[in-house]
Amino acid sequence: MSELKLTPEEIAAVKELVGVAVALKQSGTLGLLKAMAENGDHLLETVAEEKAVLRLAGIGNAALEPVREIGPEEVEEIQVNTEELVGALLKALSKTNPKEAPKVGMTAALGYLRDEDVQKGLGFLLVLAKNLGAALNGKL
Repeated sequence: MSELKLTPEEIAAVKELVGVAVALKQSGTLGLLKAMAENGDHLLETVAEEKAVLRLAGIGNAALEPVREIGPEEVEEIQVNTEELVGALLKALSKTNPKEAPKVGMTAALGYLRDEDVQKGLGFLLVLAKNLGAALNGKL
């Protein structure tokens, strides 16, 4: 068997490729890629036949259109705000069972307004509503 002769550049490329393969393996992506390569035709047939996936793709495409219009200066703000909001929502959801939510009348709702956490949440929703209205009216 002949000896494999590699240049230093080729050796560096092989090392980098091994590093990528290890990262893909550790993340679980390598197995997914392997399954896609082995079953690609079947996977595409299944996806094409599944109406829900096609509907989701259509909705996703519609949602991407406004994202394409976002300016680079807004991306960082949106990322930070999304992380903050999703983090807060997840924490709130972990403590909130929808089946245990009380039925609240006007008097109880006014009582909730004394709570600083309710005030903060309501304040956020009102500012969001104002900015949403401004965007819908073409002011943003």
